Amino acid sequence: MKQNTYRQIITIMAPYLKKGIPFRRKQVNRLLAIYENIFAHEPNLNQEISRVGRRQFIGYWERTKHETQTVRKEKYSVLCTFYSKANLPGRVPHPK
Repeated sequence: MKQNTYRQIITIMAPYLKKGIPFRRKQVNRLLAIYENIFAHEPNLNQEISRVGRRQFIGYWERTKHETQTVRKEKYSVLCTFYSKANLPGRVPHPK
């Protein structure tokens, strides 16, 4: 992931991170891992957050079918939080 993209994600999620709440740090690390995975499998996005859409998230959920339902639910919740804080268009599709 490009340094600029990483900084954008961290800056948007800065209010979400608070000292003494390790679960939120874990969620931000999951968010970074999700975007790294998407950018690794979708080279035509030029690593821009605004270009990631429904098709890329559906592909991500398909690639991570082996994860438990609890982990997928937590990843979905952090993606929804990120989309609401970043004011990105569209919605994050539910994992199946």
